[in-house]
Amino acid sequence: MCWYNKKNMKRIPFAVALLIFVSLTPLATGCGPAPPQTAQPADTRDEDEAAIRALSMQWSDAEAAKDLPKCLSFYASDGERMSSGSPLMTGKEDLRREWEKILARPGSSSWAPLKVIVARSGDVAYETGISTTKNLDDKTQPILATGKYVHVWEKQDDGKWKVVEDIDNSDK
Repeated sequence: MCWYNKKNMKRIPFAVALLIFVSLTPLATGCGPAPPQTAQPADTRDEDEAAIRALSMQWSDAEAAKDLPKCLSFYASDGERMSSGSPLMTGKEDLRREWEKILARPGSSSWAPLKVIVARSGDVAYETGISTTKNLDDKTQPILATGKYVHVWEKQDDGKWKVVEDIDNSDK
């Protein structure tokens, strides 16, 4: 039997067309415009870490100076404070009442960041550190209390870092 006959001749153009179509389809779909490249934002984690450390020290200094407006300025509008022996404080008014109590106490408090980690996204960070409070007891003897804390910072729409979570507890 010969492969070259009238019946097979009719099938050859169809087979060739099908072969060409199947061969060229992957090339045609791959030749479209490349998907747009989204630029990665600049990595500003080192600068953000330095800014948060500086802000934290300014806040500690404001507490030592008993500067209520300055202490409150470090919180986001929906900031929260969680402290040993106190209920959850949420929002500016609760925070104001809590900080009025804190700043009315005799003695002084300070803290120092040990670690600041900024997310790659650059919009959130956390800080951990140690705190020290110096007071006098009923017999006017000095009392030194130590503790630890976590601050969660969030970059606001205006680019400023604000605390959204303020958590602390004493070592004893």
